[in-house]
Amino acid sequence: MNPTEKRLTVCMIVKNEEANLSRALESVTGLADEIVVADTGSTDGTRALAESLGATVFDHEWKDDFAEAKNAALDRAGGEWVLFLDADEYVPPESRDGIMSAISGDADAYFVRIESVVRVGAGRTFVNLHQRLFRNNRGISYEGAVHEQVDASLKRIGARVKRSEIVLKHTGYGIDPADMRPKLERNLNILNKVLLEDADDAVSLFHLGETLALLGTHDAAVDAYERSLDVGRLPVEMMPVATQNLASAMIKLGRYEEAMQLLRKVQELDPTILSAHLLMGSALFGLKKLDRAEQEILKYISRARDARKSAAPLLGFEADIPAALVLVAKCRLARGDLEEARQVLKDAVAMDANLADGHILLGRIAFEKMDFARAVPHFERALQLLPREERLYFELAKSYMAAGADDRAEQTLDRALGGGLESAGLLKCLGIVRVKRQDFEGAVTAYERALETSPEDPEALKMLAGLHHKLGNTGAAAEYLTICK
Repeated sequence: MNPTEKRLTVCMIVKNEEANLSRALESVTGLADEIVVADTGSTDGTRALAESLGATVFDHEWKDDFAEAKNAALDRAGGEWVLFLDADEYVPPESRDGIMSAISGDADAYFVRIESVVRVGAGRTFVNLHQRLFRNNRGISYEGAVHEQVDASLKRIGARVKRSEIVLKHTGYGIDPADMRPKLERNLNILNKVLLEDADDAVSLFHLGETLALLGTHDAAVDAYERSLDVGRLPVEMMPVATQNLASAMIKLGRYEEAMQLLRKVQELDPTILSAHLLMGSALFGLKKLDRAEQEILKYISRARDARKSAAPLLGFEADIPAALVLVAKCRLARGDLEEARQVLKDAVAMDANLADGHILLGRIAFEKMDFARAVPHFERALQLLPREERLYFELAKSYMAAGADDRAEQTLDRALGGGLESAGLLKCLGIVRVKRQDFEGAVTAYERALETSPEDPEALKMLAGLHHKLGNTGAAAEYLTICK
């Protein structure tokens, strides 16, 4: 390919990315001379949207191979430089000048800092570096069916690679777990195919562990991480992270002592990995060694504050002091120190008003102290942040009832049930609220729906017997009592 007068081509591969694509493409408007999009089978409005935003779109058959699809897009790039962007990423305004400066430099490729918002982990922003900006050279191509990189090809051609200050924002790990699952299962399928051909592919085993951990199958994740470390082919820079991730999966399984041994090894391999302290604190908390757990978490906070004064991390989670303060609060709550826990949680939510766990614990502390009016706003805020968390509807409804606002409690439960969170527990709670409001027929309806969800639920059966008796339906009351027996 002979590059034309085009300076920068942005390349993408997409499938059903209508929800994300506008932000991605609009972030490179006026920056890219050309946008090339390989569509691997969209059935929504992705193609039309991309074209309306100035992209050249072509169809490409999906072959369970991300590198192959990305290389197809590279083959059509006409610019001197290529920036590869995922559909769930975007270029923040502050990185635009950095991109223009980089492509005027003498390097062949640049490391770009990818910042991923996540829902779980030892922090909420994961940072890693990838060579996403590189010269449009036929010797540079992607390798790897999943978690594909150009690193190997850059090394083969002796490319000059430099680190840049360019940041890409990645939102793909911050979505609802139900939406995330199909992507994870797709990656799992590809990784299993790769490992059928080479069972000792250490990097693929590492990514298998990551995928399984995100799917919540921690036993299998432990096995994958252990295999990735045991085969002896894992790049040295990945070993501390793989060891830490193995420890994290073990903590999820309650294997705290083993996790702590691994975390000590992490600290030997790379003392700069701060999240090892946070995980050590979690393991100690699991062992009910509360004082030591708090000390470890406070050590993390102290080192994290120092780290904020220095360079940003190259790989791993950014320091998350508010989340660490929540763990300190949990240690204090476990010791029964409600007021000390409340003080540290106030500090945490002052630093991050969107800290759902902080609001949940503050709500529970207020409820425990029978300060129901103060509990309500914390649970309301937590629900705004976690609208699919069923337990929060219970806690908010319970707080409303305790505060004497039975109508608001009923509205809260109706909102949950209307939003698709129909469960026997929520329906029985709604029944209790309606009984309290003297709406006995409405309570019957709620308990009958609860029985449809959980047949022969003894609590629902007894309540229905009592409600029908109160309403004068003695036959129905007797029937429910018979079933109870």
